[in-house]
This record gives sequence, structure tokens and C-alpha cells, in this order.
Amino acid sequence: MKIEEVRRDWVNKLLKRRELELIIGYESSTPKRDEVRKFIADKYGVDLQKVIVEKLESLFGTLKAKAHIHIYETIEDAKRFERRHILKRHGLLEEEVKQGG
Repeated sequence: MKIEEVRRDWVNKLLKRRELELIIGYESSTPKRDEVRKFIADKYGVDLQKVIVEKLESLFGTLKAKAHIHIYETIEDAKRFERRHILKRHGLLEEEVKQGG
């Protein structure tokens, strides 16, 4: 896996995160969300828990994917600003157990 192109890289000071739009090249099948998180954490030298893959979309007919990624300053900021279903996908939010009535 490698970064083919950085389309946008900016710091959102209000939400305390770095936002990236990347084109990622890969060898065979579209990489899993966790694989992309580990790759970005290693590449940018940050803790894995602070990296959120917002969107990963394969580009038709190529071995490339467009990724929208957030890198937060702290894990608490990630839990505060990201949507619940995204946090569940990344294992940062435990499932709520519903009580039978």
C-alpha cells in the first residue's frame, strides 16, 4: 500500500484534527479499514487510536481508493466529534446492551 496522491491536507483547529484526502494505491483487493488506519498511523507517526478512516471508496477499474481520514490530537476529541457509527467501526465505542422490558 502506498499514497499515490495527497489531494487535500489541512488542519481543522476548531475540531482539533488534521483532515486528509488521499488516493491510496494497493496491490490486490481493497484494503480493510484497519489496514489503512495502521498504514496512516505509521506514515504520519501518530497513535493508531487517533486515526479515523471516515470514508474509503474504491476507484472503478483501478487498484486505487479515495480515502478521507481524520487524525485527532487526542482520543477524547475523536470520541467527542466523530459520529457514533464511525466510532463503533473503529472499536472506540462499546455497543450498548438493550435491557428486555
